[in-house]
Amino acid sequence: MVAVVSGRSAAFLADRLELDRYSSPLRAIGLHGLEEWTPDGALKLRPGVSAWRPVIETVGVALRAALPQGVRVEDKGYGITVHWRSVTTSGAELAALAAAATDTVQRIGVAHGLLARLGKASVELAPPLGIDKGVVVKELCDGLEAAGYMGDDLGDLLGFQALEQLRNSSVLAAVKVAVSGEEAPRQLLEEADLVLEDPSAAGRFLEALAESVRRRR
Repeated sequence: MVAVVSGRSAAFLADRLELDRYSSPLRAIGLHGLEEWTPDGALKLRPGVSAWRPVIETVGVALRAALPQGVRVEDKGYGITVHWRSVTTSGAELAALAAAATDTVQRIGVAHGLLARLGKASVELAPPLGIDKGVVVKELCDGLEAAGYMGDDLGDLLGFQALEQLRNSSVLAAVKVAVSGEEAPRQLLEEADLVLEDPSAAGRFLEALAESVRRRR
């Protein structure tokens, strides 16, 4: 079983992975586990998710009115990501903008009952339903003898921690792979069993893994 577990929406994943064009067993799980793209092109939502849509809309309006210029607000349907990756400032000015944006997002999110997650030059707001990448990893690993997880952001720490717990409490063989880069979280790199130098190295790693699987078959 192969799955993509992302903070992006499941529809975004299905488009980029061309799941609507090709028959594939690949699972596309979006918004940290709140939704999944199904083979018939529909979205499968976790219980209780849809009720949060009006809140997301209200928060989106509030964020756009309150955030500094240059900070982007991305509505993902059942979550919102605020990021400043495209801001051209640097140093102390960028740090001040990031701090102001983070404080604003957290303040508005708390006021509306949303959970804030920090990421690379970003903050995400999500419904507080107890679902994250760690929960999804544990569900996906149920019944497996071996599993691997690859990530490059703070949210992937939860996936790493879930694998570590499963590895320590069962016979599951597991490997945690981190993809390095300019903004890769230090903790993620420290907790990984294997660190790849950049996204292109991650691509080569996956190609080699797929070739190994084909040979075994």
